[in-house]
Amino acid sequence: MSITKRQREIVEFLLEHPHEVTAGEIAVEVKVSTRTVHRELLMIEQWLEPLGMRLEKKSGTGIRIDSGSDDLSALRQKLEGNEYVEFTPEERKLFMLCILLDEAEPVKLLALASDLKVTVSTVTTDLDDLESRIRQAGLKLVRRRGYGVKITGSEAIHRRAIAALALEVLDESDLFGRQPEQGGSIVNQKLLSMIGHSDVLTIENALWQPDIEWLEKIPERQYMKLLIQLSAAVVRIRKGFNIERSSSGIRTIAGTGTVAEQHEERVPVFMASRLCSVLSSQLGVGFSDEEQAYFHQLLTETEQQIHSSRLLPIDDLILMDRVHSLTDQMQQRTGYAFHEDRLLREGLIAHMVPVMERLEGHQMIRNPLLQQIRKDYDTLFEQVKRSVLHAWPGAEVPDEEIGFLVMHFGASIERLRALKQEIRAIVVCNSGIGSSRMLSSRLSKEFPEIQIIDSVSWYEAARMPTDEYDLVLSTVDLPMEEDQYYKVSPLLTGEESESLRHFIKTTTLQRQHRKSRDMGNETTTRRISDADGMEATLLEIVRIIGKFQVHAMDNAHLDFAQSVLGMCKVAHRSGILKDPGEVAKLLEVRESMGSQKIPGTQLALFHTRSESIYKPSISLFQLEEPLLRTVEDPEGVSHVLLMLGPKELSKESLEVLSEISALLLQEEMITLLGKGNRDEIIHYLSRELVGFYRSKNEIGGI
Repeated sequence: MSITKRQREIVEFLLEHPHEVTAGEIAVEVKVSTRTVHRELLMIEQWLEPLGMRLEKKSGTGIRIDSGSDDLSALRQKLEGNEYVEFTPEERKLFMLCILLDEAEPVKLLALASDLKVTVSTVTTDLDDLESRIRQAGLKLVRRRGYGVKITGSEAIHRRAIAALALEVLDESDLFGRQPEQGGSIVNQKLLSMIGHSDVLTIENALWQPDIEWLEKIPERQYMKLLIQLSAAVVRIRKGFNIERSSSGIRTIAGTGTVAEQHEERVPVFMASRLCSVLSSQLGVGFSDEEQAYFHQLLTETEQQIHSSRLLPIDDLILMDRVHSLTDQMQQRTGYAFHEDRLLREGLIAHMVPVMERLEGHQMIRNPLLQQIRKDYDTLFEQVKRSVLHAWPGAEVPDEEIGFLVMHFGASIERLRALKQEIRAIVVCNSGIGSSRMLSSRLSKEFPEIQIIDSVSWYEAARMPTDEYDLVLSTVDLPMEEDQYYKVSPLLTGEESESLRHFIKTTTLQRQHRKSRDMGNETTTRRISDADGMEATLLEIVRIIGKFQVHAMDNAHLDFAQSVLGMCKVAHRSGILKDPGEVAKLLEVRESMGSQKIPGTQLALFHTRSESIYKPSISLFQLEEPLLRTVEDPEGVSHVLLMLGPKELSKESLEVLSEISALLLQEEMITLLGKGNRDEIIHYLSRELVGFYRSKNEIGGI
């Protein structure tokens, strides 16, 4: 195995510094980001392994090369005699993809082989691997004898493919740091030239017009994506690649249309025209009407990411249902209580937004950690892959994306396995001190939270004060209550470890919690009272649930708009909002952007935020006549959960409302809403939200 030039520089730096150095120090030396350093270290580890060496990583200290029993001089000799390669196989394919995306004319196989310093046969194999990725991006790879190789497709999709590739490969340090010629891999340099690295700052300055305040609210990744798309477009225009009028899907927006259409076009056309005018004078580039319409579309798509009337951070119920289905499949396959891990749910929902964007847009997906993930989480990888097939039938999810999902579930397993509290244990072993030490060693490895107080005989254990330990672990049966001790073998098998973990969570820790409540645990009280944010969360739970109401609504002979207006009038009479008509219009717009019906039910979540709304609230409407009935869905919606919030909403209110929306995927919640009994619904919400509150406060979430 060979190493790249950058990897060689990192190894040389580690050899020059035999004591630990941080990834940040390495990044400064080789002029890359710390994320890139971590990626390169994975490849260096594989290169060192056959040499009997490894990278030693100490948390909080740094990284060094551990040569084992060998002298580091042997590694220096190996490095001097090693010819570094310009590309890893993955980098070679990426560079080939860049060349093909950048060229207007077919490229000969021999020319590619020469540029990449490989054989024509290797180029052909690489193209086979790239073909599916190119097809996923919505483009086509054309290969003909005597013609060469070319990527074909519309210019708009071409640009999006270039921007997506740059977003996946480049770091912030690449985009906003050094110039391409000052370092970095050849792939990075090529991509930076394709997206017009030298023009990014000019485009950013031109973008910040006085009347585009919404730019400040864009998530960082969306902002970077917009800059790359605009800059890549400028490069393509300079090279003569123009947006086609017929096949681009770009349209110039007229000043007429339905209410929904008018609300969708919240970015006026003149903003894009003015941006193009500024760039034309500063960069010397001409923009046709089609190009200005394309820029307008990019601005509109970005602004929609922060739709001003959106109440919930993630309001796509279909997306939330996908997360719930996947979690359910994984829980069945592994036995871990993934539904109890709120951090997993939040992480998956946040992750699923770009996932669905990539899958639906057929974008190329790159996961440089895939090889390492498959090596470290082999079984879990297969479990996630099978779960995705069952949870998302019909979706084509590549291994690169599976790898990202594995990382979420792997982290969740670590959280679920953790005991979250120190356990004092004594070990009783009648087989001798060797067995006792073996069991203690296994316990220390499997359960770092267990503190072994002592290894004693049963005679000694029986005379120890019970307040000095929490658990007795024994290799033999003991004359004690079943909840006081647990029997294991000295080897502590994997099956026994999981059974013991379950026993500690369900028995030992629960006993501790009961004891703490009986004694009036001052520490717990102090932790709660000291956390202002936690107190605010609890107050929001009480306030929102206390105002919850159920309304029977006679909407016979009313259409959708009239029904929604009727709901808003009820909220107006309850003192929740000021202008029913304005809020009703916002709810109409939100529905026009995508159905808010919960999959597989007759329940919908209608929600919005507005300056016309005084305070956050939830209410249930039982309809006389179902809404949103279609040929495909004749049942429609018979129950609507209306969730409203003011324009400026506290973090605590947003968290509580988001938690309630997530509960809509629970079967018990759906059943209760269908029955419409206010007391039962309030009881259920109270129970679940108190659990949410406790888990936030790291109390009682076991």
